[in-house]
Amino acid sequence: MNEKNRNNDEMSFSILMANFNNARFIKAAIKSVISQTYPYWELVIVDDCSTDNSIVVIHQLPKDDRIKIIRHERNQGYGGSLRTAAANASNDIIGIFDADDKLHEEALKIIADTYQKNPDYGFIYSTMWECDAQLKNCVKNKWIGYDIPKKTNIFKIKISHFKTFRRSAYLKTSGFDPDQKRAVDKDIIFKLEEVTDFKFLDIPLYYYRWHGKGISQSKSSFIPEYYHYLAKLKTYRRRLNTNIPNFTKKQIYFEYYRITFFKLIHFFIGLYRKLKIRDIFIKILNNTSFIPESIKIRLTFLKKFN
Repeated sequence: MNEKNRNNDEMSFSILMANFNNARFIKAAIKSVISQTYPYWELVIVDDCSTDNSIVVIHQLPKDDRIKIIRHERNQGYGGSLRTAAANASNDIIGIFDADDKLHEEALKIIADTYQKNPDYGFIYSTMWECDAQLKNCVKNKWIGYDIPKKTNIFKIKISHFKTFRRSAYLKTSGFDPDQKRAVDKDIIFKLEEVTDFKFLDIPLYYYRWHGKGISQSKSSFIPEYYHYLAKLKTYRRRLNTNIPNFTKKQIYFEYYRITFFKLIHFFIGLYRKLKIRDIFIKILNNTSFIPESIKIRLTFLKKFN
């Protein structure tokens, strides 16, 4: 719909999409934006040097002047891609939308109505459906909500998709951090809570696809934890000598040592669990009369090394 037909009180959206090798899913994602019942939007897609045929898939879709496509010359990661997308956004409300997910067709309309009814809020987010790789067997997420101890999200964060915020609020911050390879959402949430208020909509407006290859679906827990720590450290430094709720120095040191010895701690936790399970297994076998003597001899040998 032509922007000229938009009333001054009607919100316009800039949907930011960072893409890296999501050729399998990006068509469905884009179509879910095009299918919105609310017409005042632009979709800013940043392709971060994909090595698959993502760009080919995008260009196969019917041309829509509301879709901007930007290609990085070098890979800049999720934070860098969203920073580029935000720099090219021009509308009132920014929404974060991943290239492997899908929006509910009423998402933008419901969010726009909520902003109009709540002019003092600069960040509005919903809950989501969690689905399998085919976007089937969807279950409503139960942990997203509004639970902010000490009026800050830095200690406990219950925010996820669908995240939206006023562009005017975003411009009061330093924006998306290209050095944040993970925990990009947490970093920007910490920044935005310093300049605006948050509102939660308990309506699932987003379909999150579990397929094992998403940036938040990595099997390694160290990397996201490390970047979450970096986001906390930057927040601590930024809030020093302000009245904004902050970490104590003791809490930051604790986080530092937790990350420094993260792998070692988890190694010993894993070892402890394995040994405990093995001890139980040995006791069960030793107390069973039908276990062959040869196995009992081996178990006795193993116990010497406990």
